[in-house]
Amino acid sequence: MKVTNNSKALQGVHTALGVVFIQPGETKDVDLTPEGHKGASRLSFLSVEGKVPAGDGDERAELFAKLKALGIDAAGNSKTETLQKKLDEAEAAAEKQKVMDELTALNVAFDKEANLEALKAALAAAKA
Repeated sequence: MKVTNNSKALQGVHTALGVVFIQPGETKDVDLTPEGHKGASRLSFLSVEGKVPAGDGDERAELFAKLKALGIDAAGNSKTETLQKKLDEAEAAAEKQKVMDELTALNVAFDKEANLEALKAALAAAKA
């Protein structure tokens, strides 16, 4: 991606390798981060040419949607890793609940505190 500094002062842009400074009137070919592209594109004195870099924004939106579908509210400033951890925990809990519901429907006694693997083994034995 090409960035041109049309101002009279040294300007810095955020790239995948860190901040790169561009002299007045200079054009540099850089690999902007999604945030760096967003910031540079907002500045009238910087000319940005090239494809917008993919960010984790789509992934975050998908995580928020999945959490919401499970009835879980997450803070908008949560890290992507935190959102993924919440989703993994919620999906595991939902799967455990599904197995417990099947065991209950089959009138099989089970320990509600047992882990998922133990409950799946009990379900498999009950269905055999």
